[in-house]
Amino acid sequence: SSGINAEYGGINAEYGDKEEEKLEPILHVQVYDYDTFSSNDLIGWCYLSLVNLPPPTKTSKECKLDIFDTPTKDRISIFDKKKIRGFWPVFDDSMGEKELTGKVDLEIEILTGEEAEEKPAGQGRNSPNQYPTLDPPNRPMTSFNFLFNPLKIFKILIWDKMKWKILTGFIILLVIVLLGLFIYTSPQAINNAIYNAIGK
Repeated sequence: SSGINAEYGGINAEYGDKEEEKLEPILHVQVYDYDTFSSNDLIGWCYLSLVNLPPPTKTSKECKLDIFDTPTKDRISIFDKKKIRGFWPVFDDSMGEKELTGKVDLEIEILTGEEAEEKPAGQGRNSPNQYPTLDPPNRPMTSFNFLFNPLKIFKILIWDKMKWKILTGFIILLVIVLLGLFIYTSPQAINNAIYNAIGK
């Protein structure tokens, strides 16, 4: 799930006088995991200036942190383009250095008040789910439930990252077992060979 907030300009009243304050419109994107038994954890975030927007990538594979290094001349103002969709990365910089933690497929559209009334959109997938229509997540309810699918969890969390170490350890263990069996059975085999030779 994700949480999105934006900052806009406003009017401050002080001592009876109206003063207009212009703020840079910044879209705050936050992505959380979905935990069943505990509170949802913040996975990553990013801040997108709607007047200085780094262009998104068309595919998830192309989406990397370096899009935030896009030169100013190549950036986009959503107020000029009106509508844009693509992938932006989210990151965790709580330790001082940005770490890529996810990618967001995001569509941003600027509407006038009249257009917004004509094209109502619910929050998330709530009704009316339109402009754009968000399809249900393509994942089974038990996809990350260890009790229901332990082999898949083992593959994702352990096997994919450590399969070569696991295979190497298994081969070494197998060699040690075979060597131990050979040493254990060798004296008996030698004695039988000697006995048979003498008996003949």
